[in-house]
Amino acid sequence: MMNKLDDLIEKMKEVKEHLATLATNNEKFERFMQDKIQHDELTKQQIDSLLNNDNAFKKDLVHHSLLIERHENMFIKLLITMFEDLFTLIAGQNQDKIGNTLDADLKCRLDRYLIQMKKTREDKSYLN
Repeated sequence: MMNKLDDLIEKMKEVKEHLATLATNNEKFERFMQDKIQHDELTKQQIDSLLNNDNAFKKDLVHHSLLIERHENMFIKLLITMFEDLFTLIAGQNQDKIGNTLDADLKCRLDRYLIQMKKTREDKSYLN
């Protein structure tokens, strides 16, 4: 009978040790889950922050592209017209009193610039 009680006590100690191990593992798992939940919440906040930044960047991109388009249009309408007038004036100054060209290379370059300006204006108006 004493042997059986000793065996029973021995088995009870093993069960107690096993339960202690399970309790320790359970505590570790609960700590892991709490840490994971905190990390997931932090990750979610960071993702939300990135999404907000992405939306802000998209708005800025649209705004900047509109500004670029306006500046391109201003360039086409104002500067190209101004350069055409300037090149025409220079070409007029490149003639003597009779109307003969003084510098043929300058005349060719100015004519080429005028053609390029006209093509640029036509291409931009075609694209818009």
